[in-house]
Amino acid sequence: MKPTQVASGVARLAISVLIAAAALLPIVWGLLSSFKTPQDILQTTPRWLPATFTLENYISIFKAGTGGYLFNSILVSTGTVALCLALGSVAGYGLARFQFPGKRAVTVSIIAVMSIPVASLLIPTYTLMAEVALVNTRLGLILVYSAYQLPIVIWIMATYYQTLPEELEWSALIDGYSRAQTLWKIVLPLSRPALIAATLFVLTFAWNDFVVAVTLLSADSVRTLPIGIYNFLGFYGREWGPLLAASMVSIVPLVALFVALQRFFIAGMTGGGVKG
Repeated sequence: MKPTQVASGVARLAISVLIAAAALLPIVWGLLSSFKTPQDILQTTPRWLPATFTLENYISIFKAGTGGYLFNSILVSTGTVALCLALGSVAGYGLARFQFPGKRAVTVSIIAVMSIPVASLLIPTYTLMAEVALVNTRLGLILVYSAYQLPIVIWIMATYYQTLPEELEWSALIDGYSRAQTLWKIVLPLSRPALIAATLFVLTFAWNDFVVAVTLLSADSVRTLPIGIYNFLGFYGREWGPLLAASMVSIVPLVALFVALQRFFIAGMTGGGVKG
């Protein structure tokens, strides 16, 4: 390699390391601090490693009911992902493979819906959920999250389907497969990167959302983890140890999932750029 190419590669690597460090250092600091005593957290001269390693912060948050909030978040997130993938994969296939009157209008509508801020929909959403008696229910939250995230799932799946050769589907149809069997046995297995990308998008929203959840849920038994974390802010002061521990319970699993599935996520997001 030429010296200029080596220098360019080293510069790109250094910039990437700096960006990664800037993103990860606050998480690492929070993770280490979650194992500190209150005295260590509040000491004047901060230190990375805890002087006294303790699990008291984690024990205290689960005694305070964080386990129930965590269960609700897992249930709501899983239900939202399942519903969005079930509907979005089928709707995306129809949008990618079939011609029908108003197809362009449907496509434009999907793009337009994705641009609407969630905050602007809170009042009509709450009114609708109250009318059908789904306020303060996990099912209601799943349906609302699915309605918000379904357009982007349809878009991801439709654009990825367009990169797959139609000859495979025609061969399956000639062999006697129905359209549904072709989608299930041929198309979806080939669309795993898009499914994973859509899953991570939906999961991130459903797992991290605070505004919609705090609007629709007032009963403590159905609250999700972000609302539970907010409880540790306190009215007169901050409980930094429990707050950091609860934050790590929320952050670390999602970060680990992204790290494990990043190559599929990138493939799923870039695959749709081959054909429009």
